[in-house]
Amino acid sequence: MQTLITKKIEEIDFNKLMDIYEESNWENLSMVESDIDEKSDKNILYQKVRQAYTDYLKNDFLKSGKNYLAILIDEKSYLSALRLFDGGKYFLLEALETNPSFRRKGYGEKLLSKVLDNFANREEIRSEVGKNNKKSLNLHKKLGFKIKEEREKNYLLVFKEDS
Repeated sequence: MQTLITKKIEEIDFNKLMDIYEESNWENLSMVESDIDEKSDKNILYQKVRQAYTDYLKNDFLKSGKNYLAILIDEKSYLSALRLFDGGKYFLLEALETNPSFRRKGYGEKLLSKVLDNFANREEIRSEVGKNNKKSLNLHKKLGFKIKEEREKNYLLVFKEDS
């Protein structure tokens, strides 16, 4: 098992990465513009969402050269992934997800721990977690994140090595 932390598009297998975000992509079908015929075929809409997310990662998120993708990989599959957005004085951790086929095996925790090991001594790391997402909130707290701010629908959590 290895962890890939990269800014480079060419190091990423986007088909495997999109497998991790399958569930979220299905949840985001309403975000894709479509004509009436396609609305009846959710698979076509799903492919559009998948492509739109891939395009965002390639053409916006990674193009800046400042942001990172972190991916936990075994011999054949991408197990878990997250994005690190460079906010200047901090990194914002986004989209921590585990491939639905590999959940409940600690892969999200392994990935997040590796990212903290690599970045926390240099930067503050922030994360926004929905108030209803108890599993994610518990994972963040377990790894040393503290609630900095309570918002209407989520918490802003902060990790600093000296905290």
